[in-house]
Amino acid sequence: MNILNLFRKQPQKEPPTPFETMAAFSRFKNVEECSPDFYQKHHDAIDMTVGFIGFLGQQHGHFTQIFTYSNAPIPDIARTLEEAMPNMALEQRTLDFIDSTMTVIMQKLREVVTDPNLPPYLQDCVWPVLGAFEP
Repeated sequence: MNILNLFRKQPQKEPPTPFETMAAFSRFKNVEECSPDFYQKHHDAIDMTVGFIGFLGQQHGHFTQIFTYSNAPIPDIARTLEEAMPNMALEQRTLDFIDSTMTVIMQKLREVVTDPNLPPYLQDCVWPVLGAFEP
């Protein structure tokens, strides 16, 4: 290995898609049962996230079906969301609401996903949340 390689600019990781971020949100549904102490520490942000996922399910049954498999790999959930959402015929105001609410939730989840005690089953949620804030 050439020591100079260490000083070369590393390629930037692609920012997460909104679908990857939404898929990561669905992972938080079971935190209260699976990690009660962690939930108690971050209940406001987690409740907001879970409430948002529940709201989406009430708006369209496809969301409920997709988020039922929250333990599936995030890329698989994201791909399913990306394929399904155009067929849901969501109004522009609903899409705007989803976008603005996701931004608020990501800001709240920053502290959650950077907690050193983040449960292992949430590790793959870090980039879909933090990556949106990378330059």
